[in-house]
Amino acid sequence: MKDRHWKIWSEQVQSPLGSLVEIGEVVGSGGKMSRFRYLRRFALVVITRGEGHYEDESGRERSLGAGDWILVFPDLGHYYRPSRPGGWDEVYVMFEGPVFETWRSQGLLDPARPTGRLADPEGWLAEFRRVMADSKSGALVRLCGFQQLLAAALEGAGDSVISPKAGAAWFTDACRLLSRPEGGAEQAARELGMNYETFRRKFKEHAGTAPHRYHRLHVVNLAARMLDSTDLKSAEIARTLGFCDEAYFSRVFKQVTGRSPREYRRRQEAG
Repeated sequence: MKDRHWKIWSEQVQSPLGSLVEIGEVVGSGGKMSRFRYLRRFALVVITRGEGHYEDESGRERSLGAGDWILVFPDLGHYYRPSRPGGWDEVYVMFEGPVFETWRSQGLLDPARPTGRLADPEGWLAEFRRVMADSKSGALVRLCGFQQLLAAALEGAGDSVISPKAGAAWFTDACRLLSRPEGGAEQAARELGMNYETFRRKFKEHAGTAPHRYHRLHVVNLAARMLDSTDLKSAEIARTLGFCDEAYFSRVFKQVTGRSPREYRRRQEAG
């Protein structure tokens, strides 16, 4: 069977924090890789159907199946391929940039654990397709969405890989708390039992952006979804998401997306 390749988009999603170089899905991949391959950037590959094998030049090997992920590191020779006729299906993201180098320096991306398993494959893949296919959202929103997906994959790694270094669980908890519309960075710090200044510094070291900005990006992303899927007016959405008034909500929304809520909804309806 020949590879059938569908790219969700081919243009880079670029921001000062990092880039999503290519995002796509392969159906019926024959996986003709027969020797170690070297990439110049990171890649996350999630198998959605089939089974196969992974090996890298450090001597790590593992059998793979649906729901497993592979993390490819720059300049680390690796090899993976399906083990049965008909190949496997996969989704993937190639990514690079300062924020991901920070993840690596903090031990969140660790070459010693290049494979793992999703805790909830079906839910993760549904969120992947929703977030990654949303080409109308701003670059920072999509980049933060991918970081959440990456954190969820690492958090659900299970017993099949080496446990993450101290800090990964803390960071994924922080991302989860900051993704809620209520509260904010200060409340997240309290729930984590941390002094706010310590929390702000550590979060920025891990994510490459301040926690209040991370929270704002996710609230705007939620607002965009509400504009897409409901008939609520901007003032109602602003109140629901905890903004003090509609004018402030509109200003924040435009800062992140480049369009006012009204312009965003009009464009979505026209498209």
